[in-house]
Amino acid sequence: MNIAFFWTWEFSKNILNWLLAYKDIKVQFVVSQPDKRAGRKSELQITPLKQLAIIHDITVLQPEILKKDTSIAKLSKEIDFFIVVAYGKIIPLDILNIPKFGSINLHGSLLPKYRWASPVQESLKNGDDITGLTTMFMSAWMDEWDILLQEKIDINHNDTQIEIFKKFEWIWAHLLYNTLHLIITDDIKPRAQNETHVSYCKKIEKFDGKIDFTNMTAKQIYNLYRAYTPWPWIYSEYKWKKMNIEECSYDDEDIIFDEIFKAGAVCVLEENEQEKKICILCKKWILIIKKVKLEWKKTMNILDFINGNKQFLDYSF
Repeated sequence: MNIAFFWTWEFSKNILNWLLAYKDIKVQFVVSQPDKRAGRKSELQITPLKQLAIIHDITVLQPEILKKDTSIAKLSKEIDFFIVVAYGKIIPLDILNIPKFGSINLHGSLLPKYRWASPVQESLKNGDDITGLTTMFMSAWMDEWDILLQEKIDINHNDTQIEIFKKFEWIWAHLLYNTLHLIITDDIKPRAQNETHVSYCKKIEKFDGKIDFTNMTAKQIYNLYRAYTPWPWIYSEYKWKKMNIEECSYDDEDIIFDEIFKAGAVCVLEENEQEKKICILCKKWILIIKKVKLEWKKTMNILDFINGNKQFLDYSF
């Protein structure tokens, strides 16, 4: 099977590595987004997929505008499949129709649930117990394509998006490989998505992680933390500076505090002389803070942070 691989994310290099291990798959070329400048020195950063492709002597294409690109068609004369995962650009139909057997997309949810940009984060934010992967044929309409294969994955209570993507890595390549073989042998029948079960999720922006202790329960904030770790993080403001909460948990017991403590107040919960928990009261229940990062500062254990910021214990968000 001759394939071309469209992807940009960090995880793409791991999936490509595993696909390269299959002896009956040949990766003709990869398509990644253009390199971008990043960091304080604005240095040009090449994408993870490009880094791995160079190591394996695989041609890399990075077109700025796909509608004007001719290089993909020139290299695709004997291509069986295009594999597209989180590429980040809309691919024109004339390109999707190039491969002999079609273009296959891998989506990070059990479609039709969570179409569009951030399915993993949305499932964590909503406190779901199950997520999964879907392979499907691609056409002109994003995420509305006919489903080929799906595989479910359990979500544990403490999983963040980091853990979910690690779980995905174990099955991504295997699911793709099975999908391609079933198509070639004509042993699979695509099925239409059930439109009555459709839901959508938006592209995550830098400031989506701002939390409101007065109007959100501790469980809602904790699920948002799971969804937005390691980016864009959940955060509030402490003394006019942005404060990321980089590790936390929550307690859903109805702990009774003095009436002077309102939602947003920092409080100390001492279970014994050795164990002290720093908490923030929420609309319901309490959020237990473990690590924070104040703007322009390094990440700190909350007890170390308090050692240098005693007034934090009297603060109210």
